[in-house]
Parts: sequence; C-alpha cells; structure tokens
Amino acid sequence: MNIQGQHKSEPEPTVTVLTDEQVWELIEGTRFARLGTVDEDGYVHITPLNIVTDGVRIFFRTAAGSKVTQLLLNDRVTVQFDRVEGLHAYSVNIFGTARLLTETRELDYMNTLNLEPWLDTVKLEGVEITPVRVTGRRFFLGK
Repeated sequence: MNIQGQHKSEPEPTVTVLTDEQVWELIEGTRFARLGTVDEDGYVHITPLNIVTDGVRIFFRTAAGSKVTQLLLNDRVTVQFDRVEGLHAYSVNIFGTARLLTETRELDYMNTLNLEPWLDTVKLEGVEITPVRVTGRRFFLGK
C-alpha cells in the first residue's frame, strides 16, 4: 500500500506470452501478414500477403509462380504478422502446412470469407494453411 492507502499496482511485464485463444483473436483481425517458405536451395523466402481466417485455418490467394513452386516442394510454412496498438506491440507466428485448393467447393468456401487483396492483380491460386502451432507475444512499449 502507498501513503494514500491504495494498493500499488505492479508494473506491466515487458513481454507477455499470449495464450492460443489470444493469438487467434489477433489472427481474426489481421488482413496483412508475411509468409515464410523454404526455397529449393534451403533459404527462407518471405513474402507479404493478404490473409483471411475461418477461425481454424488461414487462406490466401496467389498467382502461379515461385510461391506455388515453393509450396509444392515443401508444404511447411510460417505465417507471421505484427501489430502496434497504443503502448503494446504484438508478434504472432503461425506454423503449419499449406496446400493448394483444387476443388471448386473449396475455392467457393474461401471466397465466402471476404479475402480482400490490397493490389488488383490476378491471383487464381487459393491456398489453405492448417496451423500445427501458434505462438504470440505482447510487448509493453512504455517506460
């Protein structure tokens, strides 16, 4: 207690590990992230992308090209995003497996999720990421 009879509040931790539930709440509000894949030479390739979730999986669209090739060579991926809100910064990693959507019903389902690209470019391939593990941290930016 301080001199005024009030309980002294504990300082907020600098880093807090988020629960899976907290991580999914952040994922649901995220539309822009980065995709980490491994290329044929073993190097990590990081690409920005627009994402959407159905609460269980992550979806994105892409054009045919290096991203699709990398996913066909190695389906293990990481989706990463960060966010700053007031005195807090958040960092989230989603580790999982990716697969190209080939069935019309799968693509139709993804289209119901309102995936909105930032750029008006042709992206015919749909990709679904099934998370294996999610991690997240909150950073207190105050002094």
